[in-house]
Amino acid sequence: MTNEFVAIFELVKNSFDAGATRVDIEFDPDESSIAIVDDGQGMSAADIRDKWLFVAYSEKALAGPENYRDRIRPAGQFAGSKGIGRFACDTLGSSLDLYSRTRGSSKISKLEIDWTLFEKDSKEEFQAVDVTLGDALEFPEIHNASVPIEHGTVLLIKDTRHHWDEVTIKKLRKDLAKLIDPFGTTKNVVVSTWLADGDETQVEGVDGPVGNQIADLLQDKTSRIDVVIHSGMVETTLFDRGRRIYSIKEPSPYEDLGDSRVQGNIYFLNRAAKHNFTVQMGVRPVEFGSVFLFLNGFRIFPIGEELDDTLGLNRRKQQGQSRYLGTRDLIGRVDVTARPKMFREVSSRDAGLVDDARSRALYDAIKRHMIFRLERYVVGVNWKDKRDQDRDTAEGLETDSARERILSIVGGLARSKDVEIVYYDPDIVRVSDDPDQITDNTLKSIAEVAESNGDTALLGQIEDARRRIDELRASREEAREVAQRAIEERQRADARIERLEQQAAFLGSSRDVNVERVQLLMHQATIHLGHVRSAIANVSHELRNVLASASAPEDGLDIDDFEDLLASIRQSARRASASIAGANLSGERLRTVLSFAPNIRVDLQTDKVRGDLLKFFGEYFEVRLAGVPGMPTATFDAAGLSLHREFSPVDVAVLIDNLQDNARKARAKHIEFKASRKGQGPVIISVTDDGVGIDERKVDTAKIFERGYSGSTNGTGLGLYTVRQIIQDMGGTIELVGDGTRADFEIVIPGGDA
Repeated sequence: MTNEFVAIFELVKNSFDAGATRVDIEFDPDESSIAIVDDGQGMSAADIRDKWLFVAYSEKALAGPENYRDRIRPAGQFAGSKGIGRFACDTLGSSLDLYSRTRGSSKISKLEIDWTLFEKDSKEEFQAVDVTLGDALEFPEIHNASVPIEHGTVLLIKDTRHHWDEVTIKKLRKDLAKLIDPFGTTKNVVVSTWLADGDETQVEGVDGPVGNQIADLLQDKTSRIDVVIHSGMVETTLFDRGRRIYSIKEPSPYEDLGDSRVQGNIYFLNRAAKHNFTVQMGVRPVEFGSVFLFLNGFRIFPIGEELDDTLGLNRRKQQGQSRYLGTRDLIGRVDVTARPKMFREVSSRDAGLVDDARSRALYDAIKRHMIFRLERYVVGVNWKDKRDQDRDTAEGLETDSARERILSIVGGLARSKDVEIVYYDPDIVRVSDDPDQITDNTLKSIAEVAESNGDTALLGQIEDARRRIDELRASREEAREVAQRAIEERQRADARIERLEQQAAFLGSSRDVNVERVQLLMHQATIHLGHVRSAIANVSHELRNVLASASAPEDGLDIDDFEDLLASIRQSARRASASIAGANLSGERLRTVLSFAPNIRVDLQTDKVRGDLLKFFGEYFEVRLAGVPGMPTATFDAAGLSLHREFSPVDVAVLIDNLQDNARKARAKHIEFKASRKGQGPVIISVTDDGVGIDERKVDTAKIFERGYSGSTNGTGLGLYTVRQIIQDMGGTIELVGDGTRADFEIVIPGGDA
């Protein structure tokens, strides 16, 4: 930072020290002047004479004329030093008129200084240089700022030593914003800059208040932790993409921080957040800084600067790139409010705080209760999902696997005897609607949270889940026994069922139907019927909850009770919708099994097989989709490619059938599936048809894959949702491509083994 920028910053901080609520800085190139106006407490003539002029001047008097201004060094290194305001004024211009009025005074004190008189002999004592200190009738007129009314100060710096134009002022504003308040969260002091160029039109980025919108930019776009350490307690709230995950409080282990208040707001920057930051702010986050430290409102340097590692985060990250956060992953601020001299800066003003018990406790608190706690969430939840790096919304938290990871974090907090869980997200800390997704560890974590908070409703969910799991296990055991008997029979009949002709890998003629296939079909049917039965039980349970909630008390409901009732009904409706979607998928699977089980050549005892997925596509189109009445003709072009991986034949059949049925609804005559691949990348399957496409007046294309959304009045909103779920289970994606009016899709499926 240049010396003239530091000089401006020091004068602004003087206004802060004077209790100002506004500071206006006006540059007038035509007059070669700078005016700095504030509404602080002001100075009397005695204050100007005894404090502003004649305190700690020995440093300047001993400096030579060639370098004494260089003692104003970059980065505000002598904030609070006596006499620095005079140094700053001298750095900016050859002369100064200072006007000031204190509260309740009718007088305006005026000081006039010609710095060139002092420069004639640098060894002459400052006290020997003539200055004029008297009264003024009024404050000077400033073009863009209102002069103080009851109290305040105006510094009119004349014969400026530097050229100030739009480019320079824009650079100054960036540094001011970063030095005064990197996050634009300070509301009690407004700092503005103005360029007096004769044009009343404000120039964007030059005229008006200085500030950043980083807090607004990141607030709901990434994970963050808010921590307050005060009065012997640590209060913590963690957010992820705008969702409050949990709030806790616990006793503070930091006795050396007992007389202070420490507040931290730390953000994790994933790839999407870093991109948004760079686009919006015009600078990469790593160049802007990391975690800044403020003491009683002022920056402590160099903490938070690009190359600073005061907290040792980068040294620690070198020990495990995938386990730890470094300064490049974080941005934030820590504000410390403390009595004078409780924390001391080193004398050079650019090396942080003096190393003592209090500063060590502060750094330890920032690491342990802010950064490391955020790190446990990011590493344990966000980094487990590779696609999360490119998300700036909370949609990834809705999956059962993400919820299980979050439950592990919250459950760990619940196990700590000193931690009180004040809040947790009830849509995340709950029992899954799908018994297949409930693990013993998940139930254990939920139980720990429920017992810690005495949440009887959540404990009831746990018991209900255990009942559903027992029912599902019983159904599967019954199916396993049936399947085992079928396997034994198949082994005895292996020699009989070998065919003389070459057979397809997956599908063949239905003439081969025998008792073995029927028994295996029973196995699959029993499993899917069990899922449907469990889903129906879940829906019935949620409907009973809604009916129970809707039974209003005899004395009626007040507005708060009514809002709570609506929230409860909405939550039950969401869970019921999820169960219905699960039942629909199980029904689709059962229908598919019933339709092509006579042809299938894979083991129906298991859900998945390993083989060439594209070969299965081709055989399914040839055997099952050829000449189906009322459906568009369907073709598949593998383009000579293969894709060896694990997949579920039933799910792939459901996927193809749903897309073909969508084409039928669009009055298509033909639908084509075509495979392609770039290099060794994933396989891309393009799906196109000649139907009527999408009417954007009736259909929101951004929602077509959402559960329950349908573009037609008689649709279920589950077809494309089911397709996406199946593809995502294979680690792939599906997108609507084209101009938005065609119902063309692009499916990307990664490979498995080579």
